Amino acid sequence: MNKGKLYLIPSPLGETAFEHLFPPFNSTLIHSLDYFIVEEFKTGRRFIKKMGMPKPIDQLHFFLLNEHTRPKEVEALLEPLLSGFNMGLLSEAGTPCVADPGSLVVNKAQQMGIEVIPLIGPNSILLALMGSGLNGQKFAFNGYLNRDRKLREKELKFYESLVFKTDQTQIFIEAPYRNNHFFESMLEVCSPELKICLGVDLTTDQQLLKTRTVSQWRKEKIDLHKRPTVFLMGK
Repeated sequence: MNKGKLYLIPSPLGETAFEHLFPPFNSTLIHSLDYFIVEEFKTGRRFIKKMGMPKPIDQLHFFLLNEHTRPKEVEALLEPLLSGFNMGLLSEAGTPCVADPGSLVVNKAQQMGIEVIPLIGPNSILLALMGSGLNGQKFAFNGYLNRDRKLREKELKFYESLVFKTDQTQIFIEAPYRNNHFFESMLEVCSPELKICLGVDLTTDQQLLKTRTVSQWRKEKIDLHKRPTVFLMGK
């Protein structure tokens, strides 16, 4: 029996009209699927419905994957693929597998010889980099830094040193409710001439995409609390 294909399906970063984010092929492909791997049942079902799914949602099959999923449980999620059914893997926001638990599924799928097909959609990390004006030839995504302020600020100084030594743009994200603390740490310990870009609420009507030096940011007041943000530093 031929194995099914695993489609990686992007989802919105915020409240944005779907026609501005996704090509028509995404909807057509989603309509053909009956099996989905999601981080949250409620949001996954809502997204599929908003994509115009013609089938009754209750007739679809949803499998849960999140930070609590153990590696030994991942293979069971892929059983429909081994039976010849195609599946869709959804992220809660943006593209699957980038700062997202979906990489566990894709890693196992690759090991099992299952074809993996990423679909086109919004990615906050690349969108922020595109609009930052910072080096897009050399960059690194570092994810989340330490929650402890002193350790976090030590890490920030390390990444700042990489910027000045190598001209490699450094990219970070943070839990939205800790954004202000993270940004305060950047302004506290980073050199005045370092450039920082904030990509906030990307693709929405509230979007802010702005690059300034640390010295300039220190003169501004901005509230990032609970606003999805990508932080970049560069020369």
